Amino acid sequence: MPFENGQINWPAGDILFLNGQVHENLPDNITIQQYFKPLGKGAQPKTPDSLFDMVLLHASKQHQETQHFMGQALAHLKEGGVLVCAAANDAGGKRLKSDFEALGLEPESLSKHKSRVVWTQTKGQKNSAWVKAGNAQPVLNGEFTSQPGIFGWNKIDSGSALLTKYLPNNLSGKGADFGCGYGYLANHILENNNKISELYCLDADFRAVNACKINLEKFNDVRTNYLWEDLTIAQKSITPLDWIIMNPPFHEGKNAQHSIGTSFIKTAAAALKPRGHIWIVANSHLPYEAVLKSYFSHVEKITEEQGFKIFHAIK
Repeated sequence: MPFENGQINWPAGDILFLNGQVHENLPDNITIQQYFKPLGKGAQPKTPDSLFDMVLLHASKQHQETQHFMGQALAHLKEGGVLVCAAANDAGGKRLKSDFEALGLEPESLSKHKSRVVWTQTKGQKNSAWVKAGNAQPVLNGEFTSQPGIFGWNKIDSGSALLTKYLPNNLSGKGADFGCGYGYLANHILENNNKISELYCLDADFRAVNACKINLEKFNDVRTNYLWEDLTIAQKSITPLDWIIMNPPFHEGKNAQHSIGTSFIKTAAAALKPRGHIWIVANSHLPYEAVLKSYFSHVEKITEEQGFKIFHAIK
């Protein structure tokens, strides 16, 4: 809106869009960065090592992640460059102005559609502390490496913790962790199963895939593959698998979307060999039984406790 209103003009020079998406109203002289694979069409996960005349930022609802992006934005702006940041009010928009002021910036702002956009011309301000705080770092007493923005980045997810109590310790052959995150479940599997020959770790978050790779480096006797993929669609990059473990996401923004987990199950069924196995944990209210029975010959609910269900199914 500020561009349409003439409050901001597009620069003739280069533009960077952090946490962005392709849109028809964007100019051609723009580089779009996006970590999340389903939103990444026409974008790239890594930020170029260069300076820009303008940086756009779609803020994250995770505050530390947004501050990290803001620090990166300042690091990639030429002196006198323009920073433009937007977010829905219930996803951090209300705090954008105070974040700008904390950086020593004097912003203008515009609110509409339950969202806010804040912008200003910069004067060479930097904040390396915000950049560092959002980088990959040790978590859980140094047991793992993770990064703000990754789902449950500095904790053990309750569903995953429960699933580890019911996973077998005689897995062998080729398997996968669908939605691997920073690698908690994959680490458990490799620590407790010594006959695995190959493991695929897949996630839609580019940062999660990188963290998982770091966390599993110690298992150098197993061939590991780390893939940045959208698991709601069929995967052609993996060979037929003997087994899959998963704790699928079910949130899109603030809304619960069981269709995401349903798509994960369909993708897993297509990736498994005949008689291949799947272990899945899900919140108790999510209706996955029907889809599991549609794609697998045997479905067993192992347990229902602590607000979760765990299933074992055979193709």
